[in-house]
Amino acid sequence: MTKYFEDEHTELKRELIDEVKSEIIAFLNSDGGTIYVGVEDDGSIIGIKDDSSKDKMDLKLGNWIQEAFFPKPSGLIQYYFNSDDVLIINISKGTNKPYYLRDKGPKPSGVYIRVGRSKRKANDDEILRMIMESHSYSYEDDISDEQDLTFKSFERTLEENDINLTPRLMNTMGLKAKSGEYTNLAYLLSDQSEIVVKVAEYDSEMNFKIKKSFKGSLVNILKNVEEQTERLNDLRVVIDGSSFKRIETKSYPGASIREMVLNAICHANYFIRSNIKIEFFPDKAKITSPGGIFNASMDDIMNGVQTYRNPRLVHVFDKLGMIENFGTGIPRTIESYKNYEVKPEFKATENFFFVTLPNVNYISNDSINDSINDSINDSINDLGLEILKTVKEFPGISAPKITLQIQKNDSSITLYKIKNEIRRNLGNYIEHVGTKKTGGYYLKSKDD
Repeated sequence: MTKYFEDEHTELKRELIDEVKSEIIAFLNSDGGTIYVGVEDDGSIIGIKDDSSKDKMDLKLGNWIQEAFFPKPSGLIQYYFNSDDVLIINISKGTNKPYYLRDKGPKPSGVYIRVGRSKRKANDDEILRMIMESHSYSYEDDISDEQDLTFKSFERTLEENDINLTPRLMNTMGLKAKSGEYTNLAYLLSDQSEIVVKVAEYDSEMNFKIKKSFKGSLVNILKNVEEQTERLNDLRVVIDGSSFKRIETKSYPGASIREMVLNAICHANYFIRSNIKIEFFPDKAKITSPGGIFNASMDDIMNGVQTYRNPRLVHVFDKLGMIENFGTGIPRTIESYKNYEVKPEFKATENFFFVTLPNVNYISNDSINDSINDSINDSINDLGLEILKTVKEFPGISAPKITLQIQKNDSSITLYKIKNEIRRNLGNYIEHVGTKKTGGYYLKSKDD
């Protein structure tokens, strides 16, 4: 017997009542789903037993598809009865959004979307975005409301790459339409752009440690945000007690933080008047950008499918050498965390895309220092490390011989520096055994 439960792609209904029409609309306007009719909310099966009731439900659904919905969802709705006598209605993601109840029209009272495990009425902005996406509307190609634009910041970056912003280049890049007017892409790259990217860092009690807003040309924003996030990507340095080597670990490994910042700026839906936010918490970084996944599902994206909401913007960044291997950001970010137990998380809604990157240093076990006191990370400098490594390699070695060993790589080291370093900083880690003439240095045991 099938187990039934509700989730973001599944709805359970006891009866085929009129409310089911709005559930169908919601799935058409979202990512599709399945409605099970003849099942209680708790998943227990009621079923539709008699053939007469089944025939009536078949007829009702057929009439709905022909009469109740607009645009007509031909081929997007399939229905049948399973072995539990449950009516299964499979709804595919619509390709001509917004779908709405014909008697209500394309307004909030007739347009529904799926949010999590429930439906809700779409607002006017969401309906407008669905209309634009269905008609292949391109924000970056549309004419900008602001035509009094300058490009000082953009031109400086072009000059750094030996490129001049000629009228022809403006046309080929898409900064100007055939009419000669500036496009929204030009606006995004102009000095007058009102686009804002916010970067914040919080302490453990959610108080601001850093709060910055970057505004203006997206070229400048990308540079400034990358610099700021790199500064906030703390480097943790520990010393391996077995080899006395420094091990450096970024809080956000590999190119993960840069890739996700770049992904947010390149894929944001700038038609939505909402800011990109990059927030650093003690245990994670969270990146929020307006606009869900463009023309793909989350599974598509995780499998490496590439889609571009702003292809002209991507082309500009590529021409300026500001991106590389674009379109592989999520796979590369996942790869960056392959050696860690914690993993990045990705979540998309109709209006936003969320990325959460765990801070690998926040959760790391300091087992690397089990054989040596943690204070070594604060008290031992590079010379101290070299002495420790030498004593480990040559137990019982004298100070003059330690000096000779280290002088092979650094001729400025003297016997006085060696003895001074041992006396001031290494007393907890090494000890002299034997007489001054015949004795030498050994590592202390952990128990000491």
